[in-house]
Amino acid sequence: MSDKRDYYEVLGVDRSADEAAIKKAYRKKAMEYHPDRYKGPKEEAEEKFKELNEAYSVLSDSNLRTRYDRFGHQGLDPRVRASAHNANPFDFVSQIFGMDFGDIFGGFGGQSRRSRGPTRGRDAVLEVYLTYEEAYSGVSKKITIPFKQGCKTCHGTGAEPGSEMSTCANCRGSGRVERRVQTGIFIQVSQEQCSKCRGTGQIPKKKCKKCKGSGYSSEKEKISVKIPPGVNEGEMVRVQGKGHPSRNGGTPGDLILRIGLKEHDYFQRDGLDVHMLLPIPFDVAALGGEIEVPVIGPPDEERFEKMKVPKGTQVFDTLVLKNKGFVRSYNGRDATGNMYYKVTIEVPHKLNKKQIKALKDYRDAS
Repeated sequence: MSDKRDYYEVLGVDRSADEAAIKKAYRKKAMEYHPDRYKGPKEEAEEKFKELNEAYSVLSDSNLRTRYDRFGHQGLDPRVRASAHNANPFDFVSQIFGMDFGDIFGGFGGQSRRSRGPTRGRDAVLEVYLTYEEAYSGVSKKITIPFKQGCKTCHGTGAEPGSEMSTCANCRGSGRVERRVQTGIFIQVSQEQCSKCRGTGQIPKKKCKKCKGSGYSSEKEKISVKIPPGVNEGEMVRVQGKGHPSRNGGTPGDLILRIGLKEHDYFQRDGLDVHMLLPIPFDVAALGGEIEVPVIGPPDEERFEKMKVPKGTQVFDTLVLKNKGFVRSYNGRDATGNMYYKVTIEVPHKLNKKQIKALKDYRDAS
């Protein structure tokens, strides 16, 4: 019998979970082992990441998942399990979050590679949540970049300006060092990024006085990012040069803001269109008339438009106000969505004697 934990238990999902639920659970678990959040030792976080990676690699593959559901761990090819367990789990996290967690842990499983010339820093992805109104009109968001910035004195190299670089004695210029762990009579050998040179293979002969050789500034930068009108959930806004700094004097990566939308009290968005459940008085539905309805607009501004209700309007009929939805510019030309209102009938809680008599007369005449 396998001593491995059930993959669904590892991810914390039901066996009936769909692909989206599995991916969401993986993202949540991955963040638990982030070094800024995990309370245990780094080695324990890495082992948990391995287990999480193995579970996700199987359950996210429909063929492997079907085989696992039928036969359990024994039904999987041992080579598949070994490949999943030994693969760099941070590659999976990078694909999902758009960020490189491997460097945060100082390299993993020998996957960190050294570049001999200046390399561009990694892109960083941050989630930014907007209200419907902010997405409608566009907004400038002030963002504090949560990661370390490159030292402006040494440009991330860790060397005092003008200082020469020498080969790292710890890794002999390879950027990687061996790590040996003995378990019983077996010795497990793995490679990890050299902590002395941070994987570059070189160290400065004279450290930068400003950052003390770390290559980073302790100050967090605050920036203002303009988000265009009409932006939708899942879209990206790229800010050049505000991502992770380069480790060896190259240009920084970009900061990518992934847009999310907060839930609205009564609007629902579909592309540029907006939908709403609209209660109307039963007499207006029967006789027709004109009413005021809310429409999407800028923040701190309630907007209403007049809309005609045809007589004989039924429950769940849809009424439309054209060109009152979100507006988005494409190649210099504006595209505009519509407002859609699904009707419900509003029945009064109390009626006076005259109203009651009128309704009874109507019922008797029907």
